[in-house]
Amino acid sequence: METAGKLDRAVGARAMKPQQIREAAARLFLAQGYGAVSMDAVAREAGVSKATIYAHFADKAELFADLVKEECARQWPDTAMLESEPGDLREALMAVGMVYAELLVSPKGVQTFRMVVAESPRFPELGRAFYDGGPRLIRDKLAAYLARAEAQGKLALGDPRLAAQQFLAMLRCEHHLRALTGLDPAPAPAEIARVVAGATDMFLRAYGR
Repeated sequence: METAGKLDRAVGARAMKPQQIREAAARLFLAQGYGAVSMDAVAREAGVSKATIYAHFADKAELFADLVKEECARQWPDTAMLESEPGDLREALMAVGMVYAELLVSPKGVQTFRMVVAESPRFPELGRAFYDGGPRLIRDKLAAYLARAEAQGKLALGDPRLAAQQFLAMLRCEHHLRALTGLDPAPAPAEIARVVAGATDMFLRAYGR
């Protein structure tokens, strides 16, 4: 019994290591920038050996990509409806739009975006990891949902991917720019909802049947 308990604790500790490493890396990346952070620094911050990090992540780019994917998964639990058959399109687009628009102006979202834009010219893998794990993933999920809605006769799109891009682009509005430049770091939720409602209504007027 005691041996089994020790084994369970050991397995549990190993399972916790990747998350421990992710959290340490996220703190360092946001505080110092991608280029300034070494795997040695991540190991020290996480309290693990560098060998332990490489047992879970091939390199720094893979670690960053994993962080982005985890953050997207954490930010999108309220949009599980995108995986199902389309119902009320306005309700679905409002839900998706609110999550996305709030992410764009959130402190963590703004910090990450600034870091990626600043460092991608020197580290192209950073931009690729961010794009594939965030914007492209969101666009593809929304495009697939819109395509199913079109198949039901609810929308007339022609190009679901372009339509998804257009909807998301309407949400990257002045508030996102003001947050990035520090002019308005925390727009009111009511203002975000107003922007999302406007984008949703415009989208449905353009493409709705």
